[in-house]
Amino acid sequence: MKKRFFLLAFLMAALAFPALTVSAAGGQAYNVMTNPGADMATEMNISWHSDVAVSFVQYTKVSDTNWQNANLVLGQATEFSVPDSQQFSGKTVLSSGFTARYHCKATLTGLEPNTEYKYRVGQDPAGSQDVYYFKTASGAGPFSFLFFTDPQYVNDSGASIFNNLVQKARTIDPDIRFSVVSGDFVDRGGKIEQWDILFRQSSLRQMPFAVTPGNHEYYDASSTPVFFNNTYYNGFYNNPANGATSVLGSSYYFRYNNVLFVSIDSEAAVTAAQKGAQKTWFENGMKSNHAQYIVVFMHRSFYGGIYGSVSAGLRADWQGLFDKYGVDLVLTGHDHIYRRTTRIYEGIAATDPNKGTTYMSGGSAGAKFYDLQYEDGKDKFRDLFECEFARQSSVSIFQVGIDSIKLITINSSGQYLDEVTLPAKRSPSPASNFTKESYLDSVRVTLDDKDPTKAVFYWGNQWYGHVNSARLISADGTIYGHKYLDTNRLGNYVNITGLEPNRTYDFTLQVEFKDGTTAERELSLLTKLSYGRIENVELDVNGEAPVLNWFALLQNDQIDKFRVRVNDKLVAEPAITESSCALPALAPYRENTITFEAIDIYGDVVFTETLTYGEDVEFSITFTEERIELQPGGTANTVLTITPQADFAITYKSSDESVATIDAGGKITAVGVGEAVITAKISDQLDVTCAITVTVTAAEEPGKTSKKGCFGGLTAVAGLGCLGIAALFHRRRRHKANREN
Repeated sequence: MKKRFFLLAFLMAALAFPALTVSAAGGQAYNVMTNPGADMATEMNISWHSDVAVSFVQYTKVSDTNWQNANLVLGQATEFSVPDSQQFSGKTVLSSGFTARYHCKATLTGLEPNTEYKYRVGQDPAGSQDVYYFKTASGAGPFSFLFFTDPQYVNDSGASIFNNLVQKARTIDPDIRFSVVSGDFVDRGGKIEQWDILFRQSSLRQMPFAVTPGNHEYYDASSTPVFFNNTYYNGFYNNPANGATSVLGSSYYFRYNNVLFVSIDSEAAVTAAQKGAQKTWFENGMKSNHAQYIVVFMHRSFYGGIYGSVSAGLRADWQGLFDKYGVDLVLTGHDHIYRRTTRIYEGIAATDPNKGTTYMSGGSAGAKFYDLQYEDGKDKFRDLFECEFARQSSVSIFQVGIDSIKLITINSSGQYLDEVTLPAKRSPSPASNFTKESYLDSVRVTLDDKDPTKAVFYWGNQWYGHVNSARLISADGTIYGHKYLDTNRLGNYVNITGLEPNRTYDFTLQVEFKDGTTAERELSLLTKLSYGRIENVELDVNGEAPVLNWFALLQNDQIDKFRVRVNDKLVAEPAITESSCALPALAPYRENTITFEAIDIYGDVVFTETLTYGEDVEFSITFTEERIELQPGGTANTVLTITPQADFAITYKSSDESVATIDAGGKITAVGVGEAVITAKISDQLDVTCAITVTVTAAEEPGKTSKKGCFGGLTAVAGLGCLGIAALFHRRRRHKANREN
């Protein structure tokens, strides 16, 4: 059945294509390359040349060993050739070997995410021995990609350097899904024999290649190369058709999992109009595509370039946009020198970890090198480079994770030359269940509690991945929060200052969503009548009792009174003419929260300051003896130990005053025969207590030996008995006064 379907498809396609006379028999399918689809979870692009009008891509899962479930896609064939000589911008462009053929393209759609596929190409693909492979994106999760630049193929021996680097990298990280190439795959775009060298390399069969053109792809076949256009380049690739109009094919973007990759054609931007077109396209792409990481790749370098004026022009044209949209990585080549900068924001090393772009110029993936050099012969950018080396072939592995991207750069021997981890500036996933209406409801403008001349414009925390910008426009045209929202790891509010008291401010909220739609909503803010300044609320603990001090410079009669609370209990209401309040009952051995408030004439609290004083402490009190014996009329002076030492009033009590009594000074007097328990408590800590047992015995008859305890006799020195230690955990605070905002 599949064979009959193939024959029918072939006949129909053959009728639809005109015959093409070719000058050489290249075959059914050659110069085959896998290029990224716009969304590599479900799409992949295939490009090949053919000398027949009708040829196909046959693809299936790698697990389908016998190709039994393979699909067949007809290649869209376009006649392709380049004349040996032509005029371009007043110059003669020479090309070599571009005989007439078809450039065929196919986009494989409806692919299953996170799946390994294989394909073959030809008029009868089943007869082809060349099989190509790719793995679709999963939509989330870690993956790796390869980055290299400037193999600049001239011969097979030079091309083998690139192949060796790819195999070394795949040995280190078998999860490499595709390669990103920052241009100069060949040395002369106008020489077909150099493209043939590229397509003879087996590494092209192992993965997709995302390539941006370099100046050498633009060079013709002349001994002194003439700078042409992207005709050569576009003849060998099938990139997503979402680029800038003036440079379709050589500018494009695609997505793999949580990374958005953007190819900028730095060779085409030679006029202001061309630059402007790509910059506008880039901005539109950033606004309509959300990704956790953004990677830009282009040929020309931004720092330390061979041609200083070109690098300076790139910085002037692009860095502001990269800063605005939160680009993470810019991968370039051209210099044949390896350089990696620290994160750069607004032209200098970034101090905020959530801002800035890492600029990287890859070392040569071929045999052509230059020495280390600096722009204009100066070292003005040298401090920005975290790693640099020259005269070593290299390739870089980027391992993309949820929280960071790890870079490993190796040479032809597999030796590590550079290794660094770049933290993520954005969270992996946008907020789920986002609705525009609920988001608009979450945006608000609120007055500052302490300063009625200030307000806060808060644009919420649900915007990430759904909203490009949230702007608040006042009646006089002032815009707040108008910058593009490129990371959810910075603040989500801006301050509004200079408001006048007792006024209504009207604002227009303008929100631009990722899908290109916009919404507006009116917001109002009523400011209160200003009362002046209240500041320097402090607790002075240097005197006999703590004193709360403050400074108030009131401008009118809006403040009715002040209020002081200690541990949520009202202790004072000072008049507005006062600037201090004594707090004699403030115990230093417990935690105290002191709240100072200003109350306006409407009864509203318009100012609040909170301080803390004291420290929690564990107290204990003990008698030095547990038990004493006395005879009626006898006395003893008790001895107490308080830990930690402090000067407290002690409260005493006897369980039976007919046996023994105790006075306020701790003196025990025996009254009658029996036993009584004397307890002692700290007056301010009534749950901290201890006890001593007093036994009163009858006086001895004359002639009998007296038995006395250590407190026996009327002249006995008091108190070496005690009844254990009773300790209460009570809180005490060190003397401190911390302001709490």
